Amino acid sequence: MASNRVWSVKSVLDWTTKYLSEVSGSPRADAEILLSHVMKRNRLWLYTNFDFVLPHDVLDKYREAVKLRHDGTPVQHITGEKYFMALKFKINDKVLVPRPETEELVERLLMDARVSGWKRFLDVGTGSGVISISIAKYIPDAEVWAIDVSEDALNLTRENAERHGVSKRIHVHKGHIDLKNIDVVVSNPPYLTEEEWEILKELHGEPIKALVGGEDGNDVYKEILQKYSPKRFYFEIAHPFRKSLQRLFDENGLEYEIFKDLSKKDRIAIVWRQNGTDTFS
Repeated sequence: MASNRVWSVKSVLDWTTKYLSEVSGSPRADAEILLSHVMKRNRLWLYTNFDFVLPHDVLDKYREAVKLRHDGTPVQHITGEKYFMALKFKINDKVLVPRPETEELVERLLMDARVSGWKRFLDVGTGSGVISISIAKYIPDAEVWAIDVSEDALNLTRENAERHGVSKRIHVHKGHIDLKNIDVVVSNPPYLTEEEWEILKELHGEPIKALVGGEDGNDVYKEILQKYSPKRFYFEIAHPFRKSLQRLFDENGLEYEIFKDLSKKDRIAIVWRQNGTDTFS
């Protein structure tokens, strides 16, 4: 991006879209989000002010942001925020950037919880707290326990819970806890295999511990199923439904349903124990 020319909103967005197309699947959206962030304006303002000439100080900040994105830093780590379930969350480079597919997991859980009257939830691997806080926000009498192995993630969850006024109903703990009478355990666990991680270079700007679930991708599922006995488990899963995860469910006598996301990919597993048994080998 030459520093000796005049850049309007439209020209800088067009240039950035082309530049980021080398590394991003959504270069135009990335360009707009970063410019909105730097200018402290919403994207609608950009669309209605294409001819606005950008001041040099804005251009300097924008160049820095675009370079970070081109080098692989997720947009949300640059802006420090992400909308999830129509709520704005603080995000940093210590946690996974929330995906739209996880919103679908939460939406299904909320729908089922309202019908079943579930009130007590455990979120395993809470990260920035988007799942826990969304549950507490949209089920006003819910009690949610949010656990993670990362102290950085737990601090971020506490901050986001305060931001959304649900901190009194979000119970934050480091590591697994002894918890009885839980209606639902929900988790978007690390589920990439080690081999998949090596291939998916575009994810290397995010914390590996939030993405990789061991050699077969199933380590955290095994931990959760061993430690907890809720009425239902709600899991985000890899596409296609991994045969090794199917065997894990089948060999331990678990019932399950698999649901596809809006992209028609296997994404949600709802799991429960046969005949109410709470054993797991």
